[in-house]
Amino acid sequence: MRKVLPVLCALLPIALFAGEDLADLASLTAKYAADEARLKVAYTNCVSRLEHPSEGITVPVESHPDGSVKVNVMADKAQFFDKESLVWCGRVTVCEYNLDGTIKMAFRADDCIVDRSTKSGWISGRGVGATGKTRIVGHGIYFSFSDEFVKISSKVAITSSDFNFKGVTL
Repeated sequence: MRKVLPVLCALLPIALFAGEDLADLASLTAKYAADEARLKVAYTNCVSRLEHPSEGITVPVESHPDGSVKVNVMADKAQFFDKESLVWCGRVTVCEYNLDGTIKMAFRADDCIVDRSTKSGWISGRGVGATGKTRIVGHGIYFSFSDEFVKISSKVAITSSDFNFKGVTL
């Protein structure tokens, strides 16, 4: 199984975009590269300016058309950088909700930066994401809730009981 897992991880993007043009995946990756780079710099700048972060913060980032919360950031500690529309969060959980209020997906991390204007963020260290019966762990995570795009830079581990490999040959 240890030898198969790296192959499965390498094939996962292809499987996730099956039926779609792989150029779309390359286009999305290129589209978000500049935003990821910007958020990495913003993260470093904000961390260097942290002063007395607030505690026990919940921040709605995005709403559904009916006004209900679509994306929420909950943090043990947070500091707002209003000029940049950024929020630094420590011991953070970012949740995306379905219209009925159930959790669609969630990320947890020691800390991250979230840009409220672009609805995107950067987790510098380790992050854990979950959706349904799939759990993803990695380091250096860029996410965009607007387009439901996530890129994990390193140390990726994926566990799931949702995959169906019937008929797949490796």
